Amino acid sequence: MKKIYFLFSIFILSISASFALPHVTQNVPDFSGQYVYYKDKSFERESYIGIVYYDESTYGLRYYAPATGNGSKFKPEKNIHILFTIDPDMENLELTGERILTSITPEDTDLVNYIHDFFYEMTKRRQNAGDVTEKKSVYQDYTQFGGNVMLYFDPLIPIFNLERIDSVDKKTVLQIITAGQLVSSEDQSFAKFIGFSEKYKDTKHKFKKDKRANPLEVAYKANENSTELKAKLDSSWVTAAENFYTLNNVAVFTVNEVSSPLENQFDVLKRRLLLGTELVHPNWTSQKIEKKENGTLFTQVSYHAESDSYTYDFKFLRELDSKTAGLYTLTVFAGAYSSNKKYFNSIIASFN
Repeated sequence: MKKIYFLFSIFILSISASFALPHVTQNVPDFSGQYVYYKDKSFERESYIGIVYYDESTYGLRYYAPATGNGSKFKPEKNIHILFTIDPDMENLELTGERILTSITPEDTDLVNYIHDFFYEMTKRRQNAGDVTEKKSVYQDYTQFGGNVMLYFDPLIPIFNLERIDSVDKKTVLQIITAGQLVSSEDQSFAKFIGFSEKYKDTKHKFKKDKRANPLEVAYKANENSTELKAKLDSSWVTAAENFYTLNNVAVFTVNEVSSPLENQFDVLKRRLLLGTELVHPNWTSQKIEKKENGTLFTQVSYHAESDSYTYDFKFLRELDSKTAGLYTLTVFAGAYSSNKKYFNSIIASFN
């Protein structure tokens, strides 16, 4: 289970946050290292455009397209990564510097211009959207995407808060594909993103329920004054720590208590639960957020670039009081989950 489990970094909630875009008030603050990638369907070839936030004056933008075609129709891979500095005090986006971090050719001029235009246009459109305190849609004219379009915003998405853009004929022309949080200066998750397959085939990780396994009830308390957090496993699971369990080499389960002094901390926490970690890219097009009687369940499928594998990630947030929550996480390799959904879903249903 090397590097496939989800570890929630409480420290991230204590890092100072600031407004990501000039003259935009974020309902959920952006933290340094948060990034988003979109699939841009206005190109004839498969194309991605991403933005990463470092601080209120520094951003990175990157265009990536994998190699495609054969023979005379072959198009080489394109990877253009630019670091920008801006003046955060100006009303409109004003660049104060830029550095191209990848090799480019004269043929890439249009793509470099596209990256500039994307930064300017998306900043302006996010400013025009006003407050985004909940999901909302805004009708705007956007020539690059065919004229009149509908922009869909969500405060849980970093930087632009943009989920997708639909054309007037209701075709999606720009769609969030993944989002993440860089964990260090060496983290290459943004710089090396190359997309992922949306078919989650996994023949390497198999699991068969042991019918002889005995029930195992998990009961965890962070301290004597904490609320007890419960879940139901069975004796097939191995206790690695008081709140950490493993199942063969296919799944891990953790339960913890998290808290933060930040305002709007549950929305901050919800966003953090949805973001990928180092070289782990959740597929935002298929994720689910479900309100349950006793909390909120977040379901994602994540691509692990280092091991070329997929996991189903379940994170359950149970609000205990205004500043404290119980957090349950279950991460299962796709092959094991797909053939044992009833078994793993029963574990999720037991979170209490």
